[in-house]
Amino acid sequence: MSTTINQTPQDHRLPALLLGEGSKAYSDKYGKYINPADPAKYKHIQGKDQVRVYVDGVFDMFHFGHARYILQAKNMFPNTYVIAGVAAGPTTLELKGQTVMTEEERCESVRQCRYVDEVICPAPWCISMEFLKEHNIDFVVQNDAPYPMGDNPDIYKPIKDAGMFLPVMRTQSVSTSDYITRIISEYDRYLQRNLERGYSRQDLGITFLKLEVQRRVEGVQKTINGYIADFMEYFYEPISHRIVEFISPQGSPTTSDVSGDEDEEDGSKRKKKKSNC
Repeated sequence: MSTTINQTPQDHRLPALLLGEGSKAYSDKYGKYINPADPAKYKHIQGKDQVRVYVDGVFDMFHFGHARYILQAKNMFPNTYVIAGVAAGPTTLELKGQTVMTEEERCESVRQCRYVDEVICPAPWCISMEFLKEHNIDFVVQNDAPYPMGDNPDIYKPIKDAGMFLPVMRTQSVSTSDYITRIISEYDRYLQRNLERGYSRQDLGITFLKLEVQRRVEGVQKTINGYIADFMEYFYEPISHRIVEFISPQGSPTTSDVSGDEDEEDGSKRKKKKSNC
């Protein structure tokens, strides 16, 4: 069940206030992402004024899906201290693949999130109970789906068994992979975009041949567009006027008559406006 929290302008447990046109259409659906845990269920946090929770990830191209994940962690308890672990660059490359951002860039992006209180970077891929004790972490917060690694069906299972795991919802239809796919699918457009902004082919990692092919393709496209425009001007428009004249009742104004009247009327208006200046 979603929980409603009264928001103040300085409340960093919630997204920033949304104002301006379309604010209702965009109206934050973050309410469904806030499902606080019941402190009474967990003996190891009884008597604590502040609960320390841990979130972890690669956080490449930090986006609102990442932010909503941390938002849920921040709202688990009335006074929650969020520690974010950012995966190490070499480990991520080995286990998940090439990232867009460097380890330092990913770390700094997470550090700027309004829901984060502390960042550990680089952080271990697999969390041990010793790591939790070292950083005085009460809970690990992640989505509930098992995370397999090699022969291990779920790297979070020991933490779940210890009663120190809190599940959150995953934001659907948004991921770093989705954004990368979007860029790749529109490769030529983004390539041209950056060329127009002054990036060299060396900056973009493309060969001279690829650049020449790209320019020739653009030239062909412009030529084709020019032919289409010429066809519309010299063939289609005169034919359309003749068709209108043919099907119009005798004595009715033709398109040329109408356009001429409009021009004359517009011209008289322009003359009047000019004389009034």
